Amino acid sequence: MKRFSRGRHDWGQDRRQRNGRLGRIALSLSCLLVLVPSAVQAGGKIEFNRDIRPILSENCYHCHGPDKNHREADLRLDDREVALAMGAIVPGKPEESELVARILSDDPFERMPPPKSAKTLSAAQKELLQRWIAEGAEYQAHWAYITPRRPDLPAVTHREWVRNPIDAFILAALEAKKLAPSPEADKRTLLRRLSLDLTGLPPSPEEVQAFVEDNDPKAYERAVDRLLASPHFGERMAAPWLDLVRFADTVGYHGDQNQNIFPYRDYVIDAFNHNKPFDQFTIEQLAGDLLPNPTPEQLVASGFNRLNMMTREGGAQPKEYLAKYAADRVRTVSTTWLGSTMGCAECHDHKYDPFTTKDFYRLAAFFADIKQWGVYSDYGYTPNPDLKGWTNDHPFPPEIEVESPYLKRRLERLDGQISAVFAAAADRLWASPEERAAFEAWVEASRAFLNRSPDGWATPPAAVEPTRGGESDVIIQEDGSLLFTGKVTPKKKSDERRIRLELAPGWLAALRLEVLPHEQHRGRVVRGGAPSTLIQVAATLRSATTGRSSPLAFAHADADVKDERYANGAPILGVKDGWKTSSQHERAKQTAVWLLDTPVQVSEGDQLLLTIKSDAVGCVRVSVSPFGCEDPRRDDLDEALIQALQADPESRSPEQAERLRTLYLLSTAWDPTAWAEYRTLAQKRLECRDGKAFTMVTQAWEPRTTRVLPRGNWQDESGEVVAPGVPQFLPQPPNPEGRRLTRLDLARWLMAPENPLTARVFVNRLWKQFFGTGLSAVMEDVGAQGEWPSHPELLDWLAVEFRESGWNVKHMVKLLVMSATYRQDSRLRPELRDIDPNNRLLAAQTPRRLDAEFVRDNALAIAGLLNLDIGGPSARPYQPAGYYANLQFPNRDYIPHTDERQYRRGLYTHWQRTFLHPMLANFDAPSREECTASRTVANTPQQALTLLNDPTFVEAARVLAGKLLASLASSDEERIDLLYQRALARPATPKEKESLCRFLAAQREIYRSQPEAAQKLIRVGLAPVPTVGTEPELAAWTSVCRVVLNLHETITRY
Repeated sequence: MKRFSRGRHDWGQDRRQRNGRLGRIALSLSCLLVLVPSAVQAGGKIEFNRDIRPILSENCYHCHGPDKNHREADLRLDDREVALAMGAIVPGKPEESELVARILSDDPFERMPPPKSAKTLSAAQKELLQRWIAEGAEYQAHWAYITPRRPDLPAVTHREWVRNPIDAFILAALEAKKLAPSPEADKRTLLRRLSLDLTGLPPSPEEVQAFVEDNDPKAYERAVDRLLASPHFGERMAAPWLDLVRFADTVGYHGDQNQNIFPYRDYVIDAFNHNKPFDQFTIEQLAGDLLPNPTPEQLVASGFNRLNMMTREGGAQPKEYLAKYAADRVRTVSTTWLGSTMGCAECHDHKYDPFTTKDFYRLAAFFADIKQWGVYSDYGYTPNPDLKGWTNDHPFPPEIEVESPYLKRRLERLDGQISAVFAAAADRLWASPEERAAFEAWVEASRAFLNRSPDGWATPPAAVEPTRGGESDVIIQEDGSLLFTGKVTPKKKSDERRIRLELAPGWLAALRLEVLPHEQHRGRVVRGGAPSTLIQVAATLRSATTGRSSPLAFAHADADVKDERYANGAPILGVKDGWKTSSQHERAKQTAVWLLDTPVQVSEGDQLLLTIKSDAVGCVRVSVSPFGCEDPRRDDLDEALIQALQADPESRSPEQAERLRTLYLLSTAWDPTAWAEYRTLAQKRLECRDGKAFTMVTQAWEPRTTRVLPRGNWQDESGEVVAPGVPQFLPQPPNPEGRRLTRLDLARWLMAPENPLTARVFVNRLWKQFFGTGLSAVMEDVGAQGEWPSHPELLDWLAVEFRESGWNVKHMVKLLVMSATYRQDSRLRPELRDIDPNNRLLAAQTPRRLDAEFVRDNALAIAGLLNLDIGGPSARPYQPAGYYANLQFPNRDYIPHTDERQYRRGLYTHWQRTFLHPMLANFDAPSREECTASRTVANTPQQALTLLNDPTFVEAARVLAGKLLASLASSDEERIDLLYQRALARPATPKEKESLCRFLAAQREIYRSQPEAAQKLIRVGLAPVPTVGTEPELAAWTSVCRVVLNLHETITRY
């Protein structure tokens, strides 16, 4: 027999030495059979995957497993042939097996596991290993690596309980343990459970009451179908997926700058809502850009490949970060689709599973064609010519611009609100004879102006004011344009020139700047060699009467063409803070218009002092207009409007009158109230960017060389060059022509019927989502370090059902929630607490706390504050002041939204990786710096403090209190009942009413004696303070609502 050694001692002692232990081993075996519980002794034939592999994986594979570089004594206990050949195992003869001798040895130099490993085997585990060897030491391929086959449904005694195949498997296991399932939960609990599980939202009291009163046997299924059809189903399903793919609004590394990616989140929500088959869902994300003629939706989906953390840190090594990005993608893909910890193979062969280091880098090679940069900047020490001149505020290319349904809907709402503002102003105008007279005078003056300047713009006489410094000269030409001359030197500070314009009496609402090609600058709009220039404009109005100068503020400015400038990862809105002329149109006229924040009236002799700051502008013409407009990019003085201005009051059509009244407000701001409302709405409309958004996508380019990095060292180029490929021990994708495989091949292989992992991994996650724990409990690892499934046949049945259903996610969800297993009461019966304390046998439902986002949603929905808009950019809810103080490169201020976006669902909260919103962090949401397959669930004091003091929850309590006081309830007890109906979908018990009434009385006394405290409490948040009741009464009820929103039951799904 081959000998092998470990340290000072041989594993392979000669046969005579081994036989000297036989009596001791036989005695130990007989003693252990007495010590092992009868359930183990009577458990039938030992199964390697269920009983033995977990012991060997946990205690032995680290030194005697797949990793050849760390293997001791050349012994592999994961390989039966090697284990037998080395004498570690002698089938049928535990007394001759060196493995048994070592685990029973008292000699610390021989005992396995060795003392320094800090691992020990229990008596039961030792007995199992000996029984297994005595039974023949049969091995099995790891359960997760065997292609699932649909098993037959087990026979059960109480078949009347079975509603679908899931129940047959669950009931068979319960009956084997002589256990019975729990009764069905009451209807209120069932609907609340369903609603929270399928939409993440609580049911309304009206929905609960209707369900309770509906005695139709199909009522439950109708509720399921209604919730599956809800647009909020996609939001609920998206949350765990976004954890897996590490979706965030920021890049994570170094300055953690913003990135453009929210359309990807919208894609995920839409995919679940429209029940996109999971195979198509997978292919579009991994390789949407490689599909023939990819649609915008498929390109947005390919943004999955861009969700790794990125950096633009000065001095960072691009090659190092490319290696980081590649490794992160392997970890994410292997966890998300394979449920495997391939990250362990980055530096060495996996110690427990068959993944090799070469497998790791072959999988990484699939993504070597993604167009990306190691460091997203163009510094001298990290030259990236494609990123030339970019700053920390720039996005992370490649990107595309796509339509955003959310922004389109928001635009429509804002347009309606703006129209209402104009209509209200028009009503006030028509109701006032004085204002109507002023309006008609304005129309007359506008006619006169158009007679002089038919295009609505006038070019005032100009003069150049003396300024210090600068190398340019300004020549005023016959057409009133300003010709800039002089030398332009690289990296020179911008020249600043001040122009004085003589204004005519009337209104000033807009300023136009045209940059003109000029022969002196070789027919270009800029001088020198630059393709474009940045122009910044400031304006001051000098009064002829007082001699004083007043700065003029601009509301908005934009240009017909421009080079985009960026801030916080998105194109800057307009050109108000600087117009970078278009490098693509350097030989054509380019025009920008600045709209004044508030139009001003100009008197005789007033002057406009215009400061133009630019390093290379060539020739410009400045014009002014008395006409305001909504969008500076559009010429609102179309022929129809000019005709309206020319028409007599009696002959104007209603449409003409409406347009004139709108133009009057835009040009004069005659109604301060309407103007303030309009300006607020116009700014929000501007932020909608015409209903379009930029988003990161994948583009393929020439694949980079991928090689095995010894010990993961990105500087070591001695490793073997590898081509794209899948783990060698799994079924291989077809490739008869031997071409280089692509991401599309990888995606199709993941969804291939012979792939044993993808379907199992997904349905296992679904099971956890609806039952609290997966059939195999370790979500990120179905390998040797994972867990043998509690119901392996059920897991295989579900995997096959998912695959054969056409990867139909809604079908699988409905199957789960329609089962009798799902509908059980969640109270753990006393007899189960000792037998199955973790409820793995599913003799009851499993209560679980809501995830962080849904804790927020639940409170806002109960209060009636929740904004149910679907999709769109991330929202900024209340956040502690100064939380971003240490967020730099660049420094950032967190400005919470002050409109309806404050109440958006938690799914849409701005996800700052390095400074995750405190409410989300306190309730265990991941930072999404890495792929997260299962959130930790902790109970901490911070959670109670968040529910009690976070402005979101205080405001929710205050608004909820107002609704209770405004209700038809005639007593405190009735209001408390209504509160419980809203928060918990059930009436309050007599004891709960008594306790809360006492608490309410105490709070009334406090706030009556401390009215300032009451005022402070009821003014938390943006929502208007209701006028019902006194301030102390509202504050007292707010305190009651805070208590109920803080209950464990409120944030728990039962």
